[in-house]
Amino acid sequence: MSISFDSQTRSYELFQRAQKVVAGGVTSIVRGTSAGWLPYPPMIQRGDGSHLYDVDENEYIDYVMGHGPLILGHRPRNVSQAVAEAILAYGNLFALPYELEQVTANKIRDRFPSMELVKFSNSGSEATHYAVRLARAITGRDKIIKFEGQYHGWTDATEYSYHPAIKDLGPRTAPRTIPAAAGTPMEYARLVLTQPWNDADLLRKTLRDHRGEIAAIITEPIMANCGVIPPAPGYLKFLREATREYDILLIFDEVITGLRAARGGAQELYDVKPDITVLAKALGAGFGVAAYGGSRAVMDAVARDEILHAGTYNANVVAMSAANATLDELDKPGTYENLERLGAQLANGIHAIFERAGIPVQVQRVASFWQIYFSPKPIREYRDAAQYADLIQFRKLQAALRKRGVLIYPNGLGRWFLSTAHTNADIEATLNAVEDAIPDLIG
Repeated sequence: MSISFDSQTRSYELFQRAQKVVAGGVTSIVRGTSAGWLPYPPMIQRGDGSHLYDVDENEYIDYVMGHGPLILGHRPRNVSQAVAEAILAYGNLFALPYELEQVTANKIRDRFPSMELVKFSNSGSEATHYAVRLARAITGRDKIIKFEGQYHGWTDATEYSYHPAIKDLGPRTAPRTIPAAAGTPMEYARLVLTQPWNDADLLRKTLRDHRGEIAAIITEPIMANCGVIPPAPGYLKFLREATREYDILLIFDEVITGLRAARGGAQELYDVKPDITVLAKALGAGFGVAAYGGSRAVMDAVARDEILHAGTYNANVVAMSAANATLDELDKPGTYENLERLGAQLANGIHAIFERAGIPVQVQRVASFWQIYFSPKPIREYRDAAQYADLIQFRKLQAALRKRGVLIYPNGLGRWFLSTAHTNADIEATLNAVEDAIPDLIG
């Protein structure tokens, strides 16, 4: 099978038309040509399980999976049915509380015991923004620490030093904080101290130097916005101990890792409880919903309405019914075991193919998400990725697989995502496509 991407396709025609009414032709930067969808993104007609179909009736095994939310695949029947039934039975928006909110919050607390009290919002960006605001309010301090290469949403509170050019990073011992988007005032950047990931000694020094100034450390417990970079052994426990020592809050951004790394997220996998947790993406299996929460002591100011938490669409019926049904689906016996089995089978199989071909790669995986780095050495932080990961070679792989009906995100600092809808046949077909793509990489 070979899929063509010339200017005679319906996808090309629709993308050209879209640019006349939608800025850039897409409504998220990760969907357009600047993200690597070249020569144009496929225009999708429908999704079904683990597969996508574009308007030219090309079929793809999908590993983008909506960038993580689709842990149950496209159009999961039980979740879709629960949402439809809830809308028909109750409506979709009340501007008042209703019981399904607390039912869903209880299921989250069961999985994440650190989240004794929960608040709902509509996106990961909103929820991380609330989490940072909460930490600043509790501590009375304005500065936060984040890590190079990590992404915590697009707000001015957190979008710094995401994927900057390595020449702009500054010395490793004194990293620069770089706004990731035009229009972010540099004045805000002074409130964010940026650090390399997985370096306990440097972080300890930074905490000493800025004692009494820092409200929180916010981190992805597994770096999942720079490929997949697990924490070094003991690193998360170090963060927990250090934040307690310096009387600051620890925020785990589990927007990606929550419900994916384990039933109770990365905090369960690594046995480290943060003060504040943020969830989104897989929580709604494709429907827009997010949450943040923490202990009663941490959330008390929110509970008393001393800290503003608002939103017209917060905890709407679509969001709550989707999250409630998703949590039930993920609790079915064998769900996480099967995701682990298929993830290991595919990631290990891909590594073996490249090893036989003599192409040095690092396949870094946690549970049902992973990335392939064309690098001779493991990637332990963003600076490693910026120096050693061959993004051009990755782009070649993405293009070669797309021609063969396997869809992955074009940027080598993205991720592959698995879903419960993927099958043994999908894994076998994907491994065959990777094997078949090798000549495209070495030719």
